[in-house]
Amino acid sequence: RMEEVNYQIGAGLEGTLDGHSYRIGSEQFCRAKARALPPPPDEPLYWIALCREATPLAWIGLADRTRVEAAPVVEAARAAGLTVELLTGDSSQQGPLLAQLLGIDNVRTGLDPQQKMAHVRALQRNGAIVAMVGDGLNDAPVLSLADASFAVANATDLARTQADFVLVDGDLNSILHTWRTARKCRRVIMQNIAWALSYNACAIPLAAMGQIPPWAAAIGMSASSLLVVANSLRLNSRTNQ
Repeated sequence: RMEEVNYQIGAGLEGTLDGHSYRIGSEQFCRAKARALPPPPDEPLYWIALCREATPLAWIGLADRTRVEAAPVVEAARAAGLTVELLTGDSSQQGPLLAQLLGIDNVRTGLDPQQKMAHVRALQRNGAIVAMVGDGLNDAPVLSLADASFAVANATDLARTQADFVLVDGDLNSILHTWRTARKCRRVIMQNIAWALSYNACAIPLAAMGQIPPWAAAIGMSASSLLVVANSLRLNSRTNQ
């Protein structure tokens, strides 16, 4: 049984078995211990290295499968004027291939959590409002940093606790629906504020000058409140705007 297992965020796992130290994870993580580790094979897979102390043992190739709705969601986000980027700790060709498959132009590979956070901070300093979608331990720090963050249903516990939203049904379309609802909510808030300011700017001076009887002022105030509530209730309807 593996003992003294230690997980290094963004790198891999290290543990002891039968008195030997093993590492499994990224190329850089394993090469730091096994200098003779050969380069990964040329196949476009996500390659994980395995080594025992200074001896390289194997390369393990993994492939990503995209969700059915992933490409349409990216396309809809770009059509709405949003900028979509892919940040991944994978330094293989899987990142660019996945970005090409999903129609994402901006992709950054081989990033550790600190580098992802630095990139998000740079975007925020330039005035961007950043939404992050992630599922792994490496994504947890960035999920907490983003202005809005989403964790998928099968994300790690740490990622889900750091995210603002958890996609319980796993449907990525919920991200766009949340964004659209937030935009509509902002419009409704601005409409309610504009109406309240306009009503008070007209009604208060007239009431102060005695031009409006008390009963009319009471009816007007009640009607104004009902109008604000009715306008806000429109948010209950699902929108595609």
